[in-house]
This record gives sequence, structure tokens and C-alpha cells, in this order.
Amino acid sequence: MSDNNSVKINSLDSKMKDLSDYLRKSVLDPADEEKQNIIGNAEKDAAGIIENAKKEAEKIIKQAQTESDNIKAKTDSALNIAARQAIDTLKTAFEKEVLTSSVVKPVNEALKSDDIIKEFVAEVLKSYSNDDGSYELSLSEEMKGKLNDYIADAVGKSSGIKLSAENVPSGFAVSVSGSGLKFDFTDESVVELLTEYIRPELRKILFNK
Repeated sequence: MSDNNSVKINSLDSKMKDLSDYLRKSVLDPADEEKQNIIGNAEKDAAGIIENAKKEAEKIIKQAQTESDNIKAKTDSALNIAARQAIDTLKTAFEKEVLTSSVVKPVNEALKSDDIIKEFVAEVLKSYSNDDGSYELSLSEEMKGKLNDYIADAVGKSSGIKLSAENVPSGFAVSVSGSGLKFDFTDESVVELLTEYIRPELRKILFNK
């Protein structure tokens, strides 16, 4: 190869090298730097996204826990109220059953007894026969029929007391004539009176309070 050709080749190689260096510096190096910048920014963004996601997840979990606690508290409260109401209902039913068996039934049976009504009438006559007032004795229609002769004789001997034309369902009642005042000894009134009297002691026995 001639010296001229060698010079030309060396000159071409030198130009190619210069062109390659130029392309690397002006294109490849900036592109690589930009790539690194993009990767670095992406990593920062990804870390920020992950951190924000974690914070949001923690916030959601905390809110869910708070709501769960609130629901649990409300549920527990509702269950406690329902339980207390159920217990109170059972206590009331039990108390009523005990009162019915210990008061209502005996009173109803007693006030249907001829002998007991006679004793009541005798006490009324004893208490009011010497009084200056005027009284009326009311009985049930059934009891008037059963004790017709006894009542007519007993009332007839007592001044100030007469048998009322008014009937009561059961038991008896004494009215002060012309005043509207009435002493009620029907089964309902006697049951109410006895029930109110024994209920406090009964509750102590049944429920320790």
C-alpha cells in the first residue's frame, strides 16, 4: 500500500473516531444520563407511592378498627339492654305468678265463701251500727241470694245501715249515703291492697333486693 493510501486510511479512521466520540458525548452520554435520571426519579416516585400506600392502608385499617370497635360497643350495649329487659320481664312474670298463686286465688276463693262474707258483714255491722251516719252495704247478686235471710235479719237489726240495691262483682262494699264515699272490699280491691303490702318483702325474698 502506498504512503498516500495509508495517510488516507489513517485520516478516515481518525474522522470515524471523532464522529463516534461526538455521537457518544452528544447523544449516548446524555441519553444514558437521562435514563439514570428517569430511573432515579422513578425509584423515588415508587418509594413515595409505596409510602403513601402504606400510610393510606394504615389509615384505612385504623378507621376500620375504630368502626369495628364502635359496632362492637353498640352491639354489646344493645345485648346488655336486651338481656336486662329480658331479665326484668322474667322477674315481672315470675312475681306476677307468685302473687297470683299466693294472693289472687286465695282472695277470690275467700270472697266467694258464705262464712267469710258473714264474718265481714258482722264486722261492718259492729263498726257502723252505733254510728250516727247512714250507710249502705253492697254485695254481689249471688251472695245476696245465698245470704238473703241472714242479711235481711242482720241489717234489719242495725240502725243506720241498709242493704244497697247496687251490686258488686264479688266481696262487698260500704258506702256513706249521700257523700260518695265508698269503702271497697271487692276481690280486685283486696288483691291490690294485699299485693302492695307484700310486694316489697316478696321482692326481697325472690330477688334479694
